[in-house]
Amino acid sequence: MRSLSPTLISMLLFLPATASDDTLASRAQQALKRHCVRCHSGQDTDDSGFNVMNVAGLREADDGYLTAGDPEDSLIYTRIVDEEMPPSEIRKRAPVTEQEREAIRKWIESGAPDFPSAAARKHVTLEAIYATALRHLRRSDASTRPYLRFFTLHNLFNRKSVELADLHYYQAALSKALNSLSWERRIKLPQRLDVWSDEASAGPDAGPTILFAIDVRDYGWDRNSGWRELQRLYPYGISAEFDDERLHEYDLAIQNRTETELPVLRADWFVANATRPPLYHKLLDIPDSAVELEARLEVSIAKDFVDPKTERIARAGFARSGVSGQNRLVQRSDALHGFYWKSYDFKPDTGRAKLTRFPLGPANLFPGKRHPYDRFAFEHDGGEVIFSLPNGLQAYMLVDGNDDRIDSGPVEVVYDALATSGTPLIVNGLSCMACHKHGMIEFTDTVRDGNATFGSVEKQVRQLYPPNEAMRKLLSQDRDQFLRALDQCVSPFLRTERSGRASIESLDEPVSKVAIWHRSVYLDLETVLSELDLETSEQLFRLGDKPLKMLGLETLRNGGVISRPEWEAFDRQFGPSLMQQTASALGLTPVRPL
Repeated sequence: MRSLSPTLISMLLFLPATASDDTLASRAQQALKRHCVRCHSGQDTDDSGFNVMNVAGLREADDGYLTAGDPEDSLIYTRIVDEEMPPSEIRKRAPVTEQEREAIRKWIESGAPDFPSAAARKHVTLEAIYATALRHLRRSDASTRPYLRFFTLHNLFNRKSVELADLHYYQAALSKALNSLSWERRIKLPQRLDVWSDEASAGPDAGPTILFAIDVRDYGWDRNSGWRELQRLYPYGISAEFDDERLHEYDLAIQNRTETELPVLRADWFVANATRPPLYHKLLDIPDSAVELEARLEVSIAKDFVDPKTERIARAGFARSGVSGQNRLVQRSDALHGFYWKSYDFKPDTGRAKLTRFPLGPANLFPGKRHPYDRFAFEHDGGEVIFSLPNGLQAYMLVDGNDDRIDSGPVEVVYDALATSGTPLIVNGLSCMACHKHGMIEFTDTVRDGNATFGSVEKQVRQLYPPNEAMRKLLSQDRDQFLRALDQCVSPFLRTERSGRASIESLDEPVSKVAIWHRSVYLDLETVLSELDLETSEQLFRLGDKPLKMLGLETLRNGGVISRPEWEAFDRQFGPSLMQQTASALGLTPVRPL
């Protein structure tokens, strides 16, 4: 099947109903990828165990999921129409539009043709990536070179199942992730490099950009050794010392100029892993407790609680939220760089959890001395902190009931219906970005006018819980601050022919989208080849049956898959990841800096 140019792919969504099979397939592919691939991406990923992206396999299987020519006899269509799929919690946050349902219907009606392939795309070698990075370094000032690093998307470009249009989301996700890990005051976009010519491209329309350069000082990482942390956990580090002399020469030249062992990292891995603990906490230098963070941001909740003024402290309580089955309290404070939101969340069996009866907590707000309203103070089990960074984006922190930082929230307190991290666990950073994709989420307080207090206690409640109109004004102000920064950060990559002048709020959140694509989608043979920079299956199968079996890759011969965590996990006994062990069998040398 012929490959599609970026412009053609961008125009496909706007062609009339008489569009070609490729157009219908592309529309359906985007809809299914957006709503279904997180759960249905390969063997044994779900009870049904099918890959919604494998059209040929679905057509051939006699399981009722796809009957070419008959949408009403195809479960992948009828379950969406009957609102059985996606699951209700996911559907609430990311509903399937009428246009998407219609795209799937017309595609099946037309015979369910294969999704567009990039078979004719030129393979980009790792040597081309290194050559471009080296060229950029040679043109840079010598004093700047030690701070320059690179992110590549060439592995995705080489994978036929990845549409060129999808690269825009990877680019935007890289930009958002970088700037969400920065305490600097300005949004700084990663610099596009052109692997196709000797000249660096100047604008977002110069073609598929698959290599980016950054200066780590733009994100403050030179002050907390951030890149060293990334290198230490990077499962794709390899050297061609004994395999490819030219590639090894480029690699050494880049290392010498940047003064680091792994100056080129994969952008998809970075986005999916740097936005979750432990890297998220280390790169952003998030302290061990909310108390420390509040001191850093000049937030004094206890002081403002005693003498509440809406511009300094404002609360809202409500019975339901998108992440908890219990009531929830959110609190806004003014902070050094804008705002500081903190939620108070509860386990189902917590005695003093009902906010209408106990609205004046938390009980441990005044450590070492008596709470002035201890009879009316709730006792919480954890919470989420959302605070503005100097550049206007948001950062996050999860805490337990004692305000100590935790990596993920207990599912009995909060849960992620979108399974952004790969499970229902709410993981700090990544899960929060998915949920708060447009900033703070709107809510309506029910505690101010519905609490069970009287007299001076009720007066205190009404001072802490302002009218909904006043709270909405604060929420809108904080949301606008975030959206301005987000627009500056991702629009240069997402505003393509496909999106036109669509508002930033109408576009999918890129970081969580890429994380799901990266972590939840299983690796088939084609993906493994692109991960290893191989062009043909013969190059991998040349290893022989026994080495493939020892690596657990023999399943790839018969259309099997392996999981991303299995591919990336470091072996406790042997050290390297499965990817590195496979590369080693092919003649490369695993690299994992300490």
